[in-house]
Parts: sequence; C-alpha cells; structure tokens
Amino acid sequence: MRAVVICLLGCASILALGATGRAVASELPDHPLSLEECISLGMQLNPSLVVARESVIGAEANLKRSLASYYPSASLVVVQGRTGGTSFVETAAGTIAFSTDDRRRESQAVLQQTIWQTGRRESTHQSRHAAQASRSDAEAARQGLIWSVSQLYYQALAAEDLVAVGNASLAASRDHEKLVRARAEVGEAAPVDLLPAAANSAETEFSLLQTENAADLAKARLKNAIGLPPTYSLRLARPEPGEEDGSIPPFEEALELALGNRPEMASLRESLAAAEQGVRQAEATKNMALSVSAQYERGIKGPREGESWSVVAYATAFLFDGGLRKANVDAARSSLRSLKAYEQQLSNSIGLEVETALLDVGTARKSLDASEKTLASAEAQLAGAEGKYREGVGIFVEILDAQEVATRARANRVRAMYDYQTALLALEKAIGALDGCGEIL
Repeated sequence: MRAVVICLLGCASILALGATGRAVASELPDHPLSLEECISLGMQLNPSLVVARESVIGAEANLKRSLASYYPSASLVVVQGRTGGTSFVETAAGTIAFSTDDRRRESQAVLQQTIWQTGRRESTHQSRHAAQASRSDAEAARQGLIWSVSQLYYQALAAEDLVAVGNASLAASRDHEKLVRARAEVGEAAPVDLLPAAANSAETEFSLLQTENAADLAKARLKNAIGLPPTYSLRLARPEPGEEDGSIPPFEEALELALGNRPEMASLRESLAAAEQGVRQAEATKNMALSVSAQYERGIKGPREGESWSVVAYATAFLFDGGLRKANVDAARSSLRSLKAYEQQLSNSIGLEVETALLDVGTARKSLDASEKTLASAEAQLAGAEGKYREGVGIFVEILDAQEVATRARANRVRAMYDYQTALLALEKAIGALDGCGEIL
C-alpha cells in the first residue's frame, strides 16, 4: 500500500512542481508532511537524483549512437557563392594576367550505408547493457533516497516525541516542587527537601532544552535529505497506526527476493553482460577488421551533375601494433573477471544485510514489547511513591528516583517504537522492496 501511495504522490509532485523538478519556497506545502509526501518531494528536489537521471540520459544517448550505424545516412550539400581572382597564362609573348569572376552554384545528394563492420554488433549489445545498468543504478539511487528520507523522518518524529516526554517530565518536576513546598509550609515535610526538588526541576529544564535542540537538528537533517531550503518550516504529520505486519519472510525466501529485486544486483548483471560483449569485440578486432559500405551520389546542379555509386569492402590485417590489440583483449578479460568476483562479493554482502535486517526486526519487536511492560511498571512505581509521600509515609528521594525511572522508560518506549518502524524499513530495503514505482525517469 505504501508503494502505491508513494507512486501517486510522486506523480502529483511532478505535476505540481513543474517540468524542472525545482520548487520555489512559495510552492512548497504549508501543512504537516507525511512520510510519503517527504519521499515524493525528495524525488523532485534532491540533487543526487538529477545526477542519476542525467546518467541514464547519457547512456541512452550512447546506445542511440551505436544503433545509428545500422541505418543509412542521407545528406544534401548545397554550395552557392562567387569566385574570382587573377589568373596567369604563359604565352610566347610572355605572361598574360587576366581577372576571373564567376558564380558558383552546386548541389549534391549523398546516401551512405554501412552494411557490415567487425565488432559493431558487440559494441551495440555492450551499449544496450550499459544503458540498462545505468537505469538500475538510478533505481538504486532512488531507493537509497527513500531509505535515507524514511530513516530521518522517523528520527525526527522520535525527537519530537522525546520533547513531549521532556515537557511532561518538567511539568511533573514542578508539581513535585510545589507539593514539597506546600507540605513544608504546614510542617509536614522537611525544608531540606526543597533543595533536591528545585535542583531536579532545573536539571529537567536543561535536559528539555537539549532535547529540543536535538529535535531541531533532526528536522534540519531531514530537510537536507529531501532537498528543502534551510528556511523552510518543516512540520511532520503523525503516521496513522497500521495493522501489525506478520508476514516477515524466512531467511531463504528473503535472500531470494533480495538477489532478484536489488537494483545493485540488476546493475551488476547488466555490467557483466556488457563486459562479455566487450571481450567479444576486442577478440573480433584483434587480428583483422572487415567492413562493407555502400554509397550513392547524385549531383543535382553544377559540374558534378549526374549519378555515381559504390559498394566497397575493406579488409585490414593488423601485422604489428606493438601489442596494442592483445592488450585490449587482456584488459577486457580482466574487467570481466573482476566483475564476476564482485558479483560474489555483492551477493555475500546482500545476504549479510538481509540476515541482519531479519534479526534486527525480531530484536526491535521484543524491545518494543519489553519497553511497554517496563513503562507500565515505572509509572505504577511513580504513582506509588507519590501516594506514599502525600500520606507522609514516604520520602521525597523515592519520588525523584521513581520519576527518573519513569522518564527513562517513556523515552525508551519512544525509541523502541521508531526503532521497530526503522527495522521494518531496513528489511524492505534489504530485499529491494522499498516501493514499487519502478522507473526514475
């Protein structure tokens, strides 16, 4: 479902932000942004995707250049102007000079076709695989952006929730300080308890300031990842609670999905195919090069008026080139072997990433469950300590200790909740299923 929403919002952003993919500040949303909106904005505003798009365009252009040699080329040459000058003629009476002045009007149509060329087919296949590899690289860049924005989005939400925890803790500290002061005024508490109560309020206020600064910094990092201007006032929408996802695949299935879906693997497979074609091309042109071409010319006007044609075969044998062409073959084979070794390395790395992501999901889930139980226990202990103190059977230090434990439990609950969401996203990234939008262009 997330993939469909991202796709729809991405298309809407393209229409809203214009063909350039650049939005001025006045065009940016002025409402709290959801994760899907942050991602679709990032797809349009982040400069790294511009590089990815241009790489695809360049690779497609190289492929078109390779394919162009299979088609005939037609050209029309038109010459028009004046010629003049002084000419000299040697005669018995001596050299005679005379001036010339003439108008030049010529036109000629030329049709050319390369029928066969050694290595042309391999070169075209190589360009085609390179273009596919560039598209996979662009998809990897896009998924990398989605992962980065999603991770920072949850970090920013967690930071906001931690600010709320800090505000609640500060309010509780001030209430406790008022409680101690009121009891001390009627002689039910020792005045010495006022000092730790006031110190606790001051420490909690300073801790809240640090938490607020961390929240601002988390939003700044998110804006930078999206590509938003630093002056943009970023507000985040709270995610709607979703259903518990119980469809976590086993390791073997997840690994199979990853090896089939990851754009890095797709790019490497295309690069391997391109390298194989490079080896074939180098071997085909190692000792001899053959080409067959045809040309038809028709002079429409001028001294070359008339028709001419030619079909010519060229054969070139390389007798000695200082080892250049053998070196080309060796370099192509070496590149292919390196890519095959990297394929194994990448496969192992993806396997480790998938296994780590699966373990992290399980750990994060258990941590979330534990944090909820710990929070319930801490809040019960805090309520008990407050009740005992009000009844005069407890000491204020118990409240301070219980409040510290409760605040830490609330913060841990926030972190565990967003750590679990991040772990699920990391698993989607590991198996190459962050979203289903597909094309980057």
